[in-house]
Amino acid sequence: MSWLPTFEVEGVEIPKALIGINSLLGYSHTSRGRDAWIRRYYDTPQKIAKVFAFCIERGMHGVLGPIEPRLVDAIKAAEDMTGEGMLFVSTTIGSPEETPKQLKMVEGLNAPICCLHGGWLDRWRIVNGRFEKLEDQLKMIRDAGMIPGTACHDGERMKLAERLGYDLQLFIIPVNKIGFLMRPSKEVVLEAVASCSKPVIAIKPLASGRFDENGIEEWLRWTYSQKGVCGAAIGFMSEEEAEEDIEILRRILLG
Repeated sequence: MSWLPTFEVEGVEIPKALIGINSLLGYSHTSRGRDAWIRRYYDTPQKIAKVFAFCIERGMHGVLGPIEPRLVDAIKAAEDMTGEGMLFVSTTIGSPEETPKQLKMVEGLNAPICCLHGGWLDRWRIVNGRFEKLEDQLKMIRDAGMIPGTACHDGERMKLAERLGYDLQLFIIPVNKIGFLMRPSKEVVLEAVASCSKPVIAIKPLASGRFDENGIEEWLRWTYSQKGVCGAAIGFMSEEEAEEDIEILRRILLG
């Protein structure tokens, strides 16, 4: 049973804290060497699943990440280990041509939402003031029985996508104290989040490890305090990190 408070996206309850996966899949946003070490250490879905199972046992069941085989298999393995289900807030990855294959990969999982990858919207071609053929991707997600959303790192593009009325029911964007990966500026992203009419999940709340030493609680409190932030994804590289951060999240979210 989860202790986490939730918010809703089209009637689906999403925990206010989700497991982030960059530190388990090898997308550290620090160095090629660290990425290589992560991929060598977490070289099987079962090793990733052990961290997930540790989180599940402490009431944290939700994960945010891309639809790729290692993560899908790790979710299934963690569910087998614990006998409890996980909630997968998924994103696309790779090229848009791969979306149909990826949507099939999550069949059978509790994966009610699929968001476009952040790098996609950051670079998506704009023609005559609109994102060219973006509707096709969103319709594909709807037709698969899932709720469409998008990640991005650019506050201006986030505001444009919302203003144009696309079928985007959830936004995912970096929100952290130093403005890491908040483009074109920290101020623009915070304004976009505050004015957004849809729920927003903050990613990179600890700036991919660039937080002040022993400053995790201060940094997470800051992210959760920002207007418009409904939830956040926090990455764990180990069970020890998960244990520390989950206790902090309890203090922040339960008071």
